[in-house]
Amino acid sequence: MVIYGRHPLREALRAGFTPKVVYVADGAKLDGELQWLLKESGVPLRTLPRAHLTQIAHSPDHQGVAADIGEFPIAPLREVLQRAMEVNGVVLGLDHLQDPRNVGSLIRSAEALGACGVVLPSVRSVGVTPAVVKASAGACFHIPIAMGNLRQFAKRFEDAGGFVAVLDMDGDDIRAAPKLRPLLLIVGAEGEGVSASLKAMAHAVWRIPMAGRVAALNAAVAGAIALWEVTHRHA
Repeated sequence: MVIYGRHPLREALRAGFTPKVVYVADGAKLDGELQWLLKESGVPLRTLPRAHLTQIAHSPDHQGVAADIGEFPIAPLREVLQRAMEVNGVVLGLDHLQDPRNVGSLIRSAEALGACGVVLPSVRSVGVTPAVVKASAGACFHIPIAMGNLRQFAKRFEDAGGFVAVLDMDGDDIRAAPKLRPLLLIVGAEGEGVSASLKAMAHAVWRIPMAGRVAALNAAVAGAIALWEVTHRHA
């Protein structure tokens, strides 16, 4: 995988990843911390024209840097489950989201707010792509991300003693929700929402109360608000 952008590269290096090669556009000015991290990693640097870098990154939003990190390390589902049970924590489940910007933003929120893992479906969902890594600002490198059957994971989570909650516009006000831990919080795709099979097995269905006239928040915003509620107000 070729990641692009200064934040993703910086966070990959801070997390201990050693890219195979880092590409730098002609004339690009790297900040002091990034230069130091690159020097410490010993990774080879290749300078090339900006247009060539755009071709390698498959995006013009590379900010003058890209890096080949090889295959992104997907965490085992059992590792995320075990961690949640050990720390009585929160796991974020994303039910068939297709927009890499929403997925990346939600991963960023999950990492920033202290969730202990993220689970993505292995089918009909965007995976961990360079665009997702960019949208996460590199948070992907600091939180375990697993992929698999989300419904089966939810059942295993429940069997291990955890709770499952989903976000839905017809749910109960999340502000009045009781503390449930360990918790698997599931956010669905815009439009479709969380699948009926997951809602049927959930211990709780919550909504974000709306005061304005807009019908709904997008998945990334709703998920971030819900994560704050369950990781801080319910802490």
